[in-house]
Amino acid sequence: MTRREIVRMAGAMVAVAALANGCSQGQAPFRTVQLCLASPQEVPAFVNVMNAIAQQHQMEFTDRSGQTEAELRSIKNKYVQIAHPHVNIGADRNGDFSFGAGNLGLPTRQMAIGFNGHDTAAAREFANAAVAELSKRWRIIEVPQDRGALPLPNCG
Repeated sequence: MTRREIVRMAGAMVAVAALANGCSQGQAPFRTVQLCLASPQEVPAFVNVMNAIAQQHQMEFTDRSGQTEAELRSIKNKYVQIAHPHVNIGADRNGDFSFGAGNLGLPTRQMAIGFNGHDTAAAREFANAAVAELSKRWRIIEVPQDRGALPLPNCG
């Protein structure tokens, strides 16, 4: 494996860890939800809604979707399903609360969103507000604490 491939793989693994940990280092999300978009064409609308939620809560929004998809494709792991378009977004407000969202390991139109934060009360308040906003447009499914997001039935 070349140095460039190693660097790309490391970048992809960091992106996966950020999504899985809700953008908080070394801590699992306290809440994870999933939703199903109507079609892959709705991906930009989802990203825009998440960006608007982040801006409303004075969070720093990050979108690494394109870079992550390119990194995953360069690794060429036959066991990693790569959605297209791939989504890897997140936002943080000074560590007080954050979210990571994407479709890694899921079909293109399924999104998982993990919420985290050091300020427990503020983080829970933010998660509730974000889920309320998302539920205006999509049906929200709570992911049990003892497992991660899995592909949803009836949502290709």
